[in-house]
Amino acid sequence: MAIKRSPGMRSLRARITITALLVFGVLLIAVELISYLVVHAATRTPVPTGTLGPEIGLMVLAVVLIALAGWSIWRAVGHSLASIERIRREMTEITASDLTRRMPVPAEGEPSNEVDRLAETVNRTLDRLERAVEHERQFASDASHELRTPLTGLRTRIEFALADQEDTDPWQTLREVLGDADRIQAIVEDLHTLSRMDSGYRPHKSRVDLAALTRAVLTETSLKMRVSADLGRSVPVPGEAEQLKQLVSNLLTNADRHANSEVAVSVTASDGRAVLEVSDDGGGIPPADRERVFQRFTRLDTARSRSMGGTGLGLSIARDIATAHGGRLRVEDPPRGSGTRMVLRLPMAPPSPPSPRALPDEETAREPGTRRRASR
Repeated sequence: MAIKRSPGMRSLRARITITALLVFGVLLIAVELISYLVVHAATRTPVPTGTLGPEIGLMVLAVVLIALAGWSIWRAVGHSLASIERIRREMTEITASDLTRRMPVPAEGEPSNEVDRLAETVNRTLDRLERAVEHERQFASDASHELRTPLTGLRTRIEFALADQEDTDPWQTLREVLGDADRIQAIVEDLHTLSRMDSGYRPHKSRVDLAALTRAVLTETSLKMRVSADLGRSVPVPGEAEQLKQLVSNLLTNADRHANSEVAVSVTASDGRAVLEVSDDGGGIPPADRERVFQRFTRLDTARSRSMGGTGLGLSIARDIATAHGGRLRVEDPPRGSGTRMVLRLPMAPPSPPSPRALPDEETAREPGTRRRASR
């Protein structure tokens, strides 16, 4: 495809070529004249005066070489600028609604130059941009779908109560509407948390005892199942307490939602890392789905999760918080072969510096039985 060169491109090529010619010409003439003088000095023959024969030959040779160099530079610069112009034209035609277009690049094994590598870099950037836009579109679609369900239920209950006022218990209707409102509020709060994490929010880290924090979350959270906790020793981690509380709460709520009878929680230290394990004795997660459960709005049992109040965002938020704290959250094999075992690993905080001991005063420093002498 022929590329129509813009005036700016022609001007840039002319400036580059003329500058290169001037530099090349000056250097060539200087080298030739110095060589001519050095030869005469070495042979101790005087430089002929009154004749321009040798100088004219040198000038003609310099002009020919400059012309060849100028033509080569013009071709090389023109080829590079044409490639850059082609990339520019392609980029101007790419829009947010169509991110599938890519820059032409040499086939694998063919020689490439800096412009070709620039086109490959642009293509990789477009790949990342396309994935990000597709992710945002899917997220917006899922969020609107999740909000539409409780809003539809809320509207239906109100309309039914208004249409049949005699046989409808208003207090029961209000309780049902409040349940839908609670679900909407939970989804909005989770979406707000995710938007903060996606915007590059970094936690304000301080020294947090993960064992004590987990114990506090267990006290504040109302769980239906029996809880077995092993939170003996202190396990300090650097982190933001509120975010870590949300992480632990999400794991406990998820385990309580899917457990049959018991939830097990433990906090330990291993190989310089804090390890939080939350297990349940429910149906478990197949190995093929252990990463998918951390995707947003993912439910392995959609109907059951919705009926039990799950938004499909809890585990995704928990993993994002773990990543922001330099940790890792995974689903690992349960110890008893059944159920689900969530394992969080966080870097431990460095040991606290010892507090300076108070210097003994003069009274305590004296040997017992001695009395202080009064000063005169």
